[in-house]
Amino acid sequence: MSQEFYSTDTPATRHAADRAVSSWNIDGEPRLLGRLENFTYEAGSYGRERIIRVTEPSHRTIAEIEAELDWLRFISEQGISVAGPLPSENGNLVETFDAEDGPYLVSVFTKAPGRPMRFSLDWNPEFHRNLGELIGRMHAATMIYRPSEGIQQRGSWLEEMRYIGQFIPKHEALARREFDEVMEWASSLETGPDTFGLVHTDLNYSNFFVGEASSITAFDFDDCHYNWFAYDLAVTLFYALLSFDLPSMDAAQQDWFNGPLLEGYGRHMDISDEWIKRVPGFVRYRRIDLFAFICKELDLDNLTDPWDIKAMRRIREGFLSPEPLV
Repeated sequence: MSQEFYSTDTPATRHAADRAVSSWNIDGEPRLLGRLENFTYEAGSYGRERIIRVTEPSHRTIAEIEAELDWLRFISEQGISVAGPLPSENGNLVETFDAEDGPYLVSVFTKAPGRPMRFSLDWNPEFHRNLGELIGRMHAATMIYRPSEGIQQRGSWLEEMRYIGQFIPKHEALARREFDEVMEWASSLETGPDTFGLVHTDLNYSNFFVGEASSITAFDFDDCHYNWFAYDLAVTLFYALLSFDLPSMDAAQQDWFNGPLLEGYGRHMDISDEWIKRVPGFVRYRRIDLFAFICKELDLDNLTDPWDIKAMRRIREGFLSPEPLV
């Protein structure tokens, strides 16, 4: 997909963002930050910046968004560093605005403090320890979370994977085999409350900001669903291997992950050696998940964005030398 796609909105989504400015009493005009599954805007005066998310009903239903925001509100109230949702003037976390081409679902969030993660500045033990602590605190909170009255439960990994897997083309034989192997492995894992729950699932390095003293604030919970806690950890490992040209692509040999990140995580959550050994398998899970997502959203034969091209190359390399499924 071209850069123009990511930076272009539509009259209907701009109209929805304008309506949000009024409904949430936000200062200033909305400015598009980007688009993919949602259209994301920023508006507001300095110190009161707000993030406006415009969603097409074909992507998420109102019930799905309400389930996401109910959990996000809960963990925010637990003091966890996330960009929490804000109610509209009507007291709603989701508003529906009609346009000529149909309704749009709109939510508004606080803006995370800090800046995007920079490998050259932030890749250090304090950052990794803080990231592990953030994930551990979210998992500890999700263990006591119960959906509010009238809120449906968010979906599970099985629903998500069955849906996304249909977009892998039949001629991608290696990817189809990889998907089947990962699904068989994951289906065999236990789902007890100490190892499985509602998690972010997409805590990649573009979904949090870094502040002073390597503090971290997470955002973009659009893909949250019920999955293994170890998967949430593996996502951070997968995107580091994918994005930062680390000396080794061996998931089991990453000292930064197996050292300070798991140390920070362990301050709030217990994780057994058995599940740590399964993290490389969840890296493999994330790899085929991302491959299927790229198949869904982009044209594999006409990738133009440098990150997309690099990601697909590294993903295919991973198919050829996959991590063990323990």
